[in-house]
Amino acid sequence: MLTTPSALLFPGQGTEAVGMSAGWEAHEPWMDTVRAAEVHTGYPLRRLVAEGPLAELRFQRHAPCAVLAHSVGLFRVWREAGMPLPVAATGHSMGFYSALVAAGVVPLEAALDLLAAVEDLSEAAFAGRAMGMAFIIGASEMEVRRALLAQPALALSNRNGQAQFTVSGPVDELDQLIAALRPSALKVGLLPVRHPLHGPHMAALLPAVTRKVAGVKPESPAFPLVSHFDGRMLTTGAAAWDEGLASVALPVDWLAVVARLSTLGAPLLECGHGSQLAGLTRWADRTLLVESLQRPPL
Repeated sequence: MLTTPSALLFPGQGTEAVGMSAGWEAHEPWMDTVRAAEVHTGYPLRRLVAEGPLAELRFQRHAPCAVLAHSVGLFRVWREAGMPLPVAATGHSMGFYSALVAAGVVPLEAALDLLAAVEDLSEAAFAGRAMGMAFIIGASEMEVRRALLAQPALALSNRNGQAQFTVSGPVDELDQLIAALRPSALKVGLLPVRHPLHGPHMAALLPAVTRKVAGVKPESPAFPLVSHFDGRMLTTGAAAWDEGLASVALPVDWLAVVARLSTLGAPLLECGHGSQLAGLTRWADRTLLVESLQRPPL
């Protein structure tokens, strides 16, 4: 049983997997959370996370909702099992929405509405040109920034570690960047997303995104949230919700997050499927260990 207050890390899109629901269907808080997400979105999330097919689970509108509902459901199961409130929480990319819901800043439905608003507006804004994101592993930041000089429509969108980055922008230019960095990088390729998240292309959408969810009134968080933009501690509902609204255009700096986490002196727990954030945190600081909550409590 978990008795020591921890810092929780909520993973983002890309952690979805067929079978991720195994063992969780028997826990009422998980089932209630996923059912609520299904009712609100109309998506068959329980079937997708249990049976797939993977391509349908990874569909741009399904995957973020599945990850959000699953991660929040995990949190609620562990809380019912006696896990104390964390000393702080954060999330990587849309995983920050999971942290917002877990902390009680906004209800699950508000976070789902925010995801839908981003999707709707992105599809309309980028209909004329394919957009997306690329990952680069095993190249230095200087190498990446030097390669970006030849691709002015691209932006460095994630600093996930000392040698792990993502870039967002038009897919044709991402392909050129990938070709330029492939000889020197350990691994490089396109991510399964269709929008240029965490970059300046999304900034023009923020006023419309904000209007779409203008009725949401954030509550004070049950625990502080760590900004995935710069590692600030967000202690009010307004600050945390503002961060969530702006996060689609703000770059993710996991190095800054890890620097903040290292000052908390609390165990680190990944609240979601897989070990994405355990790996990223080790890339940023080899001394930090992240345990997983992906197995249901006994």
